[in-house]
Amino acid sequence: MYHGKRLMIRNQAKLKPALDTCNKASAEVWNLCLRKSKAHHLATGKWIGKTQLQSETKQTVALHSQSIQAVAHKYLNARLAAKEAKTAGRKDVRYPYKEKFFFNTKWVGQAFSIEGNVVTLSLGIRNGKRQPPLKLRVSGLDGIPVETIKEVELCHDIHYYLSVTYDDGIENPPLGQQQAASVDLGEIHSIASFAEGGSSVLISGRKARSIHQLRNKKLAQLQRLQSKCKKGSRQWKKYQKAKNFVRTKSARQLQDALHKTTKNF
Repeated sequence: MYHGKRLMIRNQAKLKPALDTCNKASAEVWNLCLRKSKAHHLATGKWIGKTQLQSETKQTVALHSQSIQAVAHKYLNARLAAKEAKTAGRKDVRYPYKEKFFFNTKWVGQAFSIEGNVVTLSLGIRNGKRQPPLKLRVSGLDGIPVETIKEVELCHDIHYYLSVTYDDGIENPPLGQQQAASVDLGEIHSIASFAEGGSSVLISGRKARSIHQLRNKKLAQLQRLQSKCKKGSRQWKKYQKAKNFVRTKSARQLQDALHKTTKNF
């Protein structure tokens, strides 16, 4: 069974410029995928294929080749998902079009190595020269078999962290014949369920609702203050940073509340 875990990066203040460079480079690859795909479609009337897209994005930035391919694969998957949604009749879906300034960087296979609490991330070859790897000291590896880690992704949520995916080698047992239950999801009551045997459960959702209300109240206050500042000024950026903090904190609180709700169910 595959699991995901977040690893916190130590000494992040010194490493932030290098981490920014990685995710900016991945954003360049994403933007290049958009431009190449658009140009190919205008010229031929068809979408660019996987092989050609990988060839035209190869060694365009100072990242490992597999990291560049991972961005191309994310673009292709997003395009395929949009096509399937359109085929299903959805009219509010658009193909990927928006350029990015930052994009998560992923390392798979031989592109990373782990020794102790140090994660070494390869930056590949640029202009015929191998780039010095990025070495990060992390916390949170306890209990994870290092040899089972399949991929490492550099993410940002107020601070940078590494998201790792690993396989614990345990397969889920086959699901046996069980009774069915109907479930109704709501806002005031997160879950209202009734089972075939006659048992029922009602779980309150007021905790999640209060998180939403407090988040909206705080954001409205900050927006009123920010609207009085010149866009791009120092004070405007402080309010923007505070808004991002409120959004991130409330998202974590909401995720925790939903996890507790499903566990209770």
